[in-house]
Amino acid sequence: MDDIKQLFLRHQIIKLKLINESIENAGKKIPPSRTIAKENNISDLTVKKVEKELSLKGYISSRKRSGTRALNKFAKEQISSFVASKEMFRGIADTLIKNGFSKEDIMALVYDVLSNLKEDLSLVVYAEKDEAIAIYAKRELEDMLDTTVVFKPFDTLKTELMNKIISKKVIVAPFHCFPQIEPYSYEEVKMVPLKVVHPLELISSANDISYSSRIFYVAASKMDKESALNIYYNVLNKRYRIYVYTQDELLTNKHLLNYADILVGFDWVLDLDKSLLQKVKRVIKTSRFDDDEGVRMIKSYIDEFMEEK
Repeated sequence: MDDIKQLFLRHQIIKLKLINESIENAGKKIPPSRTIAKENNISDLTVKKVEKELSLKGYISSRKRSGTRALNKFAKEQISSFVASKEMFRGIADTLIKNGFSKEDIMALVYDVLSNLKEDLSLVVYAEKDEAIAIYAKRELEDMLDTTVVFKPFDTLKTELMNKIISKKVIVAPFHCFPQIEPYSYEEVKMVPLKVVHPLELISSANDISYSSRIFYVAASKMDKESALNIYYNVLNKRYRIYVYTQDELLTNKHLLNYADILVGFDWVLDLDKSLLQKVKRVIKTSRFDDDEGVRMIKSYIDEFMEEK
């Protein structure tokens, strides 16, 4: 039984290698089955079975005189998206390994994603550069719109827009990200920039906070921490004592909260661990979006696309 499983595994590996080759190198001649078999320690017959299967699916073409070649199964725009996504995932995998995850852990991640992958029926695509924030912002947006929202990494979305791969979608991004994707707008997509609110903005506009109050901001990510220090810290620190930590830093050093007068953060960050809220006198939290007009525009575009179907 183990031998059979091993043969099946090798069969799948060869198939995936040939699919990748055919996508990225359309028109390229593929080595003879005997060569592939020898390089991968597998029988020539198994390689030929794989090639026959892929030939029927339109990935490759086998002819006696010209040999086996990869076919142009996908458009150039699709191939560009495939290659860009591959490089992006390679970076993600590298980051996971550096953070202590094994290759088996990453394979488990890939399996879980693929096994739960459903047809994309959503009309709304959301993206922003800070993915740690974007995941929660997406959920918030879904509640506001009462519909499914697809999240795409910002660079992936930008590439797909550049290659005009997306069709009949409402593209949503925060105002500060919007200028980088707006130049790639075209007829098949609608773009809506949304006003986002940073929790520290509430501090700058508050009139009931005492001078020199010790304000602890719980950053949603390392990127958010850097942004808070660069944009808000110098301004607010002239009136208050501002401290910026990530959630992990505060969870590891909860004693720091004994010195806080006010705890500030996004609602989803502060609600993840109620113990953070018990050690301070006052908590100020906010959602990501404050743009009723923008939400109405998204709903209008959704209705427009629905009518066209």
